[in-house]
Amino acid sequence: MELRHCGRLVGSLVRLSRQPKLCYPIRNFSSSSRLFPINSSQLVLKRSLSWQFWNSSASTKAVDPWPANITHPTSESITIAPPTSSLSPSPTSVVSNVPTIEADEFGYIPEPPMIPSDVPVEFLLNAAGEPALSTLGLGQWYLPTGWVQQSLDLIHANLGLPWWATIMIGTLILRTATIPIAIYNQRSAGQMQLHMPKLQELQAKLQEARIRNDQLAIMRAGGDLMEFMKYSDVKPWKAMLGPFMQMPFFISFFLGIRALANYPLESMMFGGMLWFPDLTVPDPYYILPVFTACTMFLTMELGIETGMRTANLGPIGRNALRVIPFLSLIFTINFSSALTLYWATSNVISLAQSVVLRQPSIRRALRLPAPPPKRTEPKIKKKKGIAGFRENYRNSKLLAEVEKRKQLGDDIFRRAGISSAVPTYKYDPTKVKENNPPQIRKTSG
Repeated sequence: MELRHCGRLVGSLVRLSRQPKLCYPIRNFSSSSRLFPINSSQLVLKRSLSWQFWNSSASTKAVDPWPANITHPTSESITIAPPTSSLSPSPTSVVSNVPTIEADEFGYIPEPPMIPSDVPVEFLLNAAGEPALSTLGLGQWYLPTGWVQQSLDLIHANLGLPWWATIMIGTLILRTATIPIAIYNQRSAGQMQLHMPKLQELQAKLQEARIRNDQLAIMRAGGDLMEFMKYSDVKPWKAMLGPFMQMPFFISFFLGIRALANYPLESMMFGGMLWFPDLTVPDPYYILPVFTACTMFLTMELGIETGMRTANLGPIGRNALRVIPFLSLIFTINFSSALTLYWATSNVISLAQSVVLRQPSIRRALRLPAPPPKRTEPKIKKKKGIAGFRENYRNSKLLAEVEKRKQLGDDIFRRAGISSAVPTYKYDPTKVKENNPPQIRKTSG
């Protein structure tokens, strides 16, 4: 009887190894239950241990290899009943009509689907089907850099543009919005350039008076300078107001693009063009950094941002401004291609803006003063090169010495006013007079 039962069981196992296994899904189990794939090779018969070496119907009892909650195979599949709780009326009952998960030919049962999120999909993806910036920790509404990132993502996703075109269009929109600042800067700088020769002449007179330490000439030259600046409406700080007003926009745009490239945003890895397909890494051929430095040099040489040409500056200031663009290459070669693309685009727009604002009709319409002529040689000849540098250094030392002497005289005057009076004598107490009494007269011998 036992041999026939074992034969039927082995035959069932052979048939089971060729058929898919069926089990209940996870939701029918309790939180403490775990679901494992069923492998027919693990279903083996266990022999009961005994110290007797002979067959005995009384001592050897057939062991049913099937647990109580699994039915005997009557077909080519195994149905496993879910674990029953203590409230179940019948622990050996079999649940029917329960959806099952079928294993593939390798015996692998896929993982159950993830629990659906309560957040709608439109908040997780943008219009282009890419992850929204809010899910990546970018585009914060309370930061200017977040406004820049959200604006660029809006252009990129809704218009379907690649990132290189998005950055260029965003830069164009930004520079168009700051045109009023550029016009104000051109007007104030042009007004100052018209009065620059007279202003420099008065400043030279004031410096000469300080070197001579002529207090009357210093007061007269200083008064003339202040009166001229008042009636001609010349304020040097106005020439720098425009660049400082544009600086927050430039910094916000710069930091916003850098955050997108450093994340890195996956769509920016394929959003470049030509020789820089990846916008999150530096330009491999250094073309963008060099082009940025050259356009920056032209921008400063023409005085587009400040309204002052480098030819109208002194030798030190002129050479310093000409060197700055090429020194910036030390840093820009390590910038991502997205940053250098933005910077180069901004410089090109500045050059185009300069060409437009130099048109006489445009300047008349915007009430801008005429472009300042090229500066002629001043009346007071100055040395150039190393000789000029030495002369400036010598004049600086003389001015420092004059200021030191003036400060010393002021200190002596202040101490004389707050200290006690110095005792004085009608005669020199260190010398003995002839008419002194004999008791204090010097005696020789």
